[in-house]
Amino acid sequence: MFTALYRPFRAGRSPINGLKRQSRCYSSTSQISPTRSCPSCSAVLPLSTSPCPQCADLLRIPSALSYHSILNLSQPIATSSSSTPTFDIPTELSTLPAHGYDINVRDLRQRMLQRQKELHPDKYGSKGEAAIELARELSGRVNEAYSVLSDPLKRAEYILSTYQLATDETDSLTDPMLLAEILEAREELDSATTKEEVDTIRAANHDRVETTIASIKEAFSEEPPNLAGAKLLSVQLKYWMGLEQAAKEWSPSIQL
Repeated sequence: MFTALYRPFRAGRSPINGLKRQSRCYSSTSQISPTRSCPSCSAVLPLSTSPCPQCADLLRIPSALSYHSILNLSQPIATSSSSTPTFDIPTELSTLPAHGYDINVRDLRQRMLQRQKELHPDKYGSKGEAAIELARELSGRVNEAYSVLSDPLKRAEYILSTYQLATDETDSLTDPMLLAEILEAREELDSATTKEEVDTIRAANHDRVETTIASIKEAFSEEPPNLAGAKLLSVQLKYWMGLEQAAKEWSPSIQL
């Protein structure tokens, strides 16, 4: 009978304890919630707002806006007032729970649907091809933001990237015990012959995934956020989610 090798998370025994923390100094010149005027009706609007709630005209939004501000989870913080503003996304995310990692996915979906309703290209058919193309562009950016923030691994990787700590394919695990646990779990999946065995493997792996996500949230909740710990845990999560994907694709025919 299959027995999962799983080290449960316990309070006070987080795998991120003792890891070197990395922080970032933020500019004191940052402008909270910068605004602009709608060119059609002169209404003063946050940079992330489009269409204008007063006249319903579409406005372009800066290309460097965070995914969180695109979905109205936060307000951007500009570090320049040029025609192509730059933003201090880490400072912006510091206003959110767990520096933007702790997200209610149901609420996120509702925000995405509302934004898509506002930006649907069919609403702008009478305004010309340029407006339709802009609506498509903005709708695509909303979809991209939702795709990243609704996924716990992509969300962690995105937040890390705002600190110039993006994960990549060369990142690997160095903990020999964890590597052995992952290899054994994969071998058990490879040798499974029934759906019941695979379901047992998936249940154990679900616990691993949820525990790792909780630990990532803990790392981002620290002040300053424990970036080294969050990055290490994100690499671990990638392995466990890879096992989950392999289990989902399992088929008896593959084992023959």
